[in-house]
Amino acid sequence: MVGRSADSGDELLRRMVARRRRDNVIVAVLAVLAVLGGGHAILDFFAADPPPPSDSATPATIGRAQLAGSFAQQFIVTYLSSVAGQQDRLGEYVGSNAQQITLPATARQVSDPAVVYVSRVGSFDTLEIWSVTVSVRMGKSAPGATSSTGTAGTAANNNTGSDARQFYRVGVSVLNGRLRALALPALVEPPSRGADLAQAYSSPCTAETPLAQVASGFLTTYLTGNGDVGRYITLDAGIVALRPAPFTTVETVAVTSDDNSCGAARSHAQVLVTVNPKADSGTVATLAYPLTMVRDGGQWQVQSVDAVPAMTNPPAVIADQQNSHASAPSSTTSVPSTTAQIPRATQN
Repeated sequence: MVGRSADSGDELLRRMVARRRRDNVIVAVLAVLAVLGGGHAILDFFAADPPPPSDSATPATIGRAQLAGSFAQQFIVTYLSSVAGQQDRLGEYVGSNAQQITLPATARQVSDPAVVYVSRVGSFDTLEIWSVTVSVRMGKSAPGATSSTGTAGTAANNNTGSDARQFYRVGVSVLNGRLRALALPALVEPPSRGADLAQAYSSPCTAETPLAQVASGFLTTYLTGNGDVGRYITLDAGIVALRPAPFTTVETVAVTSDDNSCGAARSHAQVLVTVNPKADSGTVATLAYPLTMVRDGGQWQVQSVDAVPAMTNPPAVIADQQNSHASAPSSTTSVPSTTAQIPRATQN
């Protein structure tokens, strides 16, 4: 019993010595971190490893999306412009089922292709699956373009379709940078017409109001180069007149604002200005400029030319135009507008 107690005492002593050494090492490390990086370095020493970066918006993912979109566009243009006997052209894009398709005897004109939507629908290690929608303008049959077995000019082979835009969707795989279509393209519906959203500009401003005067003067200088744009903008605006000046004159059509006093009472305003510019060649299309304006020392100035018009907060739908073309009212019928509030965004 005595020998066993002695052994237990020696073991306890060794543990205490080992623990003391470990504690001394930790104290020394903390001391070095405190000298080098202060409290943040000490907290980082104990913090868990950060999560890996999300792959949803990395440059590599964006690059692969562009790669898949470009490949799909080339495939769809090649596919739609091919004629009977040219199935081998499609082997560059799609597998053996390309030999099982039927192609027209006369080629159609395919022009103005554009990738309109790209979505990654699957990711498996080095393999990614993308869905790509491409729009093209389909014209009439290309003159003189016939298949190796067909004859141009026959009633059965002539395609007299109108010059219309169509939308085609195709699945694309990206495996270690190599691309392949998963199947032949599918003709799909074009994007639906969207809803009109309520804007924040509720009050029209006449020409003599402070907001209208400054906004009109700014856009005239900004678009024609006549005058100093600096007198109309804040010091931090960073706005310079367009060079070379695209227009010779600018006529202000309308000024609306979220400030119902149009600059008489408030010091901050969202303003929408509609103008009719003229160039050397004559009148051009009407333009609209959303502006953020502030008043400093009694003088209104333009703080920014905004990327999008100001919306109500929360956003609200004025009217859903998705099916308006199918049930358009007659010109004598008055249809009241409807407003539906969009729910606030929530986080999962």
